[in-house]
Formats: sequence, structure tokens, C-alpha cells
Amino acid sequence: MAKYSFKNNILIVCEGTSTEPNYFRFIAENISYTKKIWDKVDVSDNKTIPNDKSISKKTKLGKHKKREFKNPNKHKHGGINALEKLCIKYYGEKEGSSIYKKDKAVPLRYVAQAQLIDKDTHPLYQELWAVYDKNGHSHHKNAYQKAKIKTNGKVVNIGFSSRSFEQWILLHFIRTDKKFEITECKENKKPKECNNSNGCEGKVCLCGYIRANTSLINSAKSNKLKDLKEMMDILLNKNNLQSAFENAAWLRFKQGKLSDYNKEKIYELNPYTNVDILVRKLLDYKKVFVWADFDKEIVFEEYKFILRKTEITVEIKIIENKLPTKVFAFIIIRLLDSYNFTVKT
Repeated sequence: MAKYSFKNNILIVCEGTSTEPNYFRFIAENISYTKKIWDKVDVSDNKTIPNDKSISKKTKLGKHKKREFKNPNKHKHGGINALEKLCIKYYGEKEGSSIYKKDKAVPLRYVAQAQLIDKDTHPLYQELWAVYDKNGHSHHKNAYQKAKIKTNGKVVNIGFSSRSFEQWILLHFIRTDKKFEITECKENKKPKECNNSNGCEGKVCLCGYIRANTSLINSAKSNKLKDLKEMMDILLNKNNLQSAFENAAWLRFKQGKLSDYNKEKIYELNPYTNVDILVRKLLDYKKVFVWADFDKEIVFEEYKFILRKTEITVEIKIIENKLPTKVFAFIIIRLLDSYNFTVKT
């Protein structure tokens, strides 16, 4: 794999081989590159290792050409999976096979894969991400512990969803803390039509609930480019996207998990998602939604603050701030009750 030195680049290792990687690749090709937010966004899954093709050259005007999104399945490796291939490549046949056996459990493997890709391409990436679900996996604690071990000076950030990545999709349309038992009802290993009487009508499974209650009535795991574009056009709609960011922040507030997403035991929660944090980075989305209640300390990224309500005003008391004051202007505060106010900073 060729080595590059870009100004701004990110690696995302995904659990899924369809929905998640195609979602992030679509955003990268259509927004991150064209708006010059990121120079390089590499997405890897169980079967895919980032290829060694350089990014497209700039035009004479110094602007990136808009890229046509293409399904990247042709870059997938046959035979052994991506993590095993990386272990053998980096450590050799004997030691690599031993390390693979130690790290192959889900979701530990996605953290290990991100670290190995970064070692193999040093000094390529500024940020490393592992994106995976709860879905009955039993090695979440090990994955979080391994993610804290620095590779080339970086930890692996974890984008976690419970029950599954579709929790993030749902929040584009509905603010809910409904707990789902499974992601998809299946019969003979094929998804059932759970948005009607033939299935659970969305009472049990997350995907069925999405089909029954949102505009994604045909939502299903699909590798067809047409289906992906139709879904992404809906998800990237300005209003739907803002709802998703706002609702994800609301859900974390409801679950009492507002602090660093690499320290909390968020893998014990259902429902939950922090995928919005990664998506905000890919889109360079400026608005930040914070849900709060009066007279309770709120911890958000580098801020600690308390809201005080009087008869006519609301005071924001910043207890600790490690960021420039102007950053606070992008934070939009929502309250659990209907009290409305204007923030002056």
C-alpha cells in the first residue's frame, strides 16, 4: 500500500459490508471531497482494505472535480478476511496468525483492524474510527480497552450504535428511546416484511419500525447503487439531517451519557448512538445540539456548564472551558420542557 502525507485524512473501519461502508463512502465522495473538508476518507470493512489509489487531481482552478460515486466492491479481497490479511502482512505468517486469533472476536477485530491499517500506512491518518453495533457481541469491553492504546500517537474513536446502525437512521425521522430486541425479523435467513401484518409491524425489530413509521418504506440492506442514492438523498435532506443530530443528542441526554464516548460503558445501553459525532466531522457540520435541564451540571466535549432560570432570563454559567469562547456560538441548547429562550454569549 502506497504511503501518502495528506493534510486532512480519516480512516473508518466498519462492521457491516454494505449499509455502513456505502453510507460513509457516499458522504465522502459527494460532500467531504467536493467541499474540500477532507483530503482522504478511507473506509474499510471485513473484506476491504483501503486501496492505494491517490485522490483525484485538482483542476487548473484549484478545485476538486466532483467524483461520481461508485460501489467499491471490486476492491474487496477474496479468501481470508481483511484483519487476517493485515496481521500476516505486518507480523509474518506465524506471529500474524497468532495475533489474529487473539483479536478476531467481534467487535474487538474492528479496533485491531484500524490500528493495523494505520501502522501499515504511517503517517497517513489523523483520525481512526471503528464503527460497529451492539447486536449480541460479547467483547465490547476488550474493544474499548484496546481502542485506548495509541497507534502513532492516536487512539481509535468508537462509533457505536445499539441495537444497530439503523438506530442512527431512525433518528433522522423520529425522536424515540424505544428499545428494540433485534435489528431485523428474518425467515429462512431473509428479512420479513415487518412493516405489515406479515411481520412484527415494527414492534420488535428496528428495520421494521423504520419501514412502518418513516419515508424509508423500502428500507433494506441493499448493495444496489440506485437504492443507496435514494436513501442518501432522504437522509442528507437539510431538515432530516438536523433532526438526526438533535435527536441523537437528546437520546444521549436521556441515557445520561454526555461525556467522552471512549470512556463510558455505552455498550451496555439500548438504544444509543454516537455515530452523529463522526458524521458531523465528515460534513463539517457547525451546529451542535445540547440537551440540558436547569440547575444540573452539563458536560459536553470541552465544556462544563449549568443553566440557571430566573423569571425572565436564562444564565449560562460556564464552569470549565478549554475551547475558544467563539465556539460556544455554534451550540444550540434544547430543554426537556417547553421553556424557550435566547442565548447571548
